[in-house]
Parts: sequence; structure tokens; C-alpha cells
Amino acid sequence: MKRFLIKLIAFTLIIAAIFLPVTIIVDPYNVFHYAAPRNNGVEPNKNFIKTKFILNHKDEYDSLVFGSSRAGFFHVDMLPDGTYYDMASSEALPAEHVRTLKIMIRNGFVPKNVVVLVDDISCFVDPASHESILYRVPYPEDDLFSQISFYMRYCDLLTTFEAFDVINKHQDTDPEYTKRFQTTGTENLNIAPEFDGTMNGTPAVGYWADYYSLRTEEAIADMQELIDLCKDNNINLKILTNPLYYLTYEKAVENGYLDFLEELSKITDFYNFSSISSVTTANGCYYETSHFTPQVGIWMIGAVYEDNIDKPVKDQGFGVHVTKENREEFIQFLRDQAVENGITPYEEAE
Repeated sequence: MKRFLIKLIAFTLIIAAIFLPVTIIVDPYNVFHYAAPRNNGVEPNKNFIKTKFILNHKDEYDSLVFGSSRAGFFHVDMLPDGTYYDMASSEALPAEHVRTLKIMIRNGFVPKNVVVLVDDISCFVDPASHESILYRVPYPEDDLFSQISFYMRYCDLLTTFEAFDVINKHQDTDPEYTKRFQTTGTENLNIAPEFDGTMNGTPAVGYWADYYSLRTEEAIADMQELIDLCKDNNINLKILTNPLYYLTYEKAVENGYLDFLEELSKITDFYNFSSISSVTTANGCYYETSHFTPQVGIWMIGAVYEDNIDKPVKDQGFGVHVTKENREEFIQFLRDQAVENGITPYEEAE
């Protein structure tokens, strides 16, 4: 029995010695190449690699932008009073922002400013669902077991083999990919929008996933924790809603998005860009029905930091600063506006 165990251990070590370097070198999700991620055609785990990057460059940044991938097209270089890094990652949620910020604070990085972009994803997605998606697995805790468990997820030879086919066929047309990661963290802000309101020749529909389910109470609790964390650490926090494309906004409202915004308005002020407006109905302001263009982000920054927004579009709900003084009136405006546009808000649908 003892001899068998020795042989088994030896065999395991030999296999590991052969295949482990392969998974680390190929590294489809870039977790082993966080300092210089490759544009290999596979969505990297940006939650992890961006957090790791900031923790290793604490002196180069003093402010952060959090949000889902929609926040990736935000001109962080135009934000005032700080040197910002864009932490946007696929379907990132308030609970994950809290987790990441806590880890950063424990490790000696306390940002001066935090900007958080929220939307329907914030209140429709369960953070637990990300534990099984390799490009969305949250950053591990500081203990050794969590660290080892995290990396072991990415040492699966079958996963690496399947990803290798994608990597092998991918043509890199973005030579600035790594440089952007190492400077601002944004997506390519020079991509020209070509969206014409159709998807593969058929009329576009609102962005919606079959696993979406309204979880307002949990999302608001996560937002409250984020607010408290920033307050306790003297972090200047600004909260913005993403300008959802009107068809996506319609789906969101029908499923309870305005209930989330109403509850959010009870615990904090925020800048609203979610409504039916001349921006959110313009195809040229979007890459598809999910991601808005950098130009929209510029308008958002102007509205928040300079109160520079055209009155007609502000009257449509784009760029309104929602406070405790106007929150009830404004949320009612959004509900009335939805009805006027043939949308049945979730509260009324019930």
C-alpha cells in the first residue's frame, strides 16, 4: 500500500509538472498574466486582473470607477480631482464592488474618489451566479486557502484546451489593448459606433438574460454597505445610473427597475441617465442594445461635474441629480414617462 501511494504521488507530480506549465502559459483568462494581459479572444477575468493591477500600482492612482462592462467605455481620463482607473468588468455587481474595495483597503489602497455606475444588471443578477463563470469569478480573499482555490480553477487542462482553439483563431486588431489596461483600464474608446437598430438584419430587442430576476432588497443592501464603507474611509462617492438603450430600458422597467431606483433614492442621492430620452433612443449612441458609446460618457461627465447638459434632454430625465428633495417627484416622472411610451412598470403590472 505504501509503495502504491508513493507511485501515485510521483505520477501526480509528473503529470502536474507536464501540464501545469501549459495551463499557466496559455492562461486564457489572463489571471497569470495580470500585469500585461494578452488580447487572445477570450474574455479575461477583469475583476481579478484589474484588482491585482491596482494593488501592485497603489502609488499611480487615487480614484476608481466601478461598474459592469458598460462602464468600460467611460472616459476616466476626463474625470476631475484625481487619477482614475476603470475597474469595469463583465456584469460586475454592487456586492462585488464592496468586496473589491474592502480588499483594497485592507491591502493599503484607499481611493480618494469612487464613481459607481449602476443599472438593471445591479438589481437583476445574483452575485452567487458568478462563482462558476471563469471570467467573472470574484477576487479571492487574502487567506492562502482562498488564493490557492482561486488559481486552481484556472489550472484545468480541458478548459485550457477548449480555449486554445479560440485563441488560435483570434486575430488581434487592437494593438493598444495591453497599454490601455496598464494606464486607464478602459475598453477601446476609438471604436466607431455602427449600430443601426438591427441585429443581424432583424429589429433589435432589449438586452435581457434568462437568469435575470428582481432582487431589489439584496441590491439595495449591497449599495448601503458600499455607501457606509466609503463614508467610514472618507472616500468621495458618486453614483450614476447607466443610460440604458430604450429597448433595454423598457425590459428593465417592465421587470422592476424603477422599484430599484426608488429604493436607491431613499438611501442616497445619485445622477440619473436612465430614461426615455433623445440620447437613449439614438442608435448612434450605442454599440448594440447594451453598451453606450464614449461620447455618451462625455455627456454624463459634463452633466455630473459641470452641470453642463442641454435642458431639453435633462427634461427627459437624462442627467438629473436625484436628491431627497426631488426623489418622489422624479421617480413618479419616470413612471409616468414609461406609461406615456407604452411601457407598463412592474409595480402596475402586478
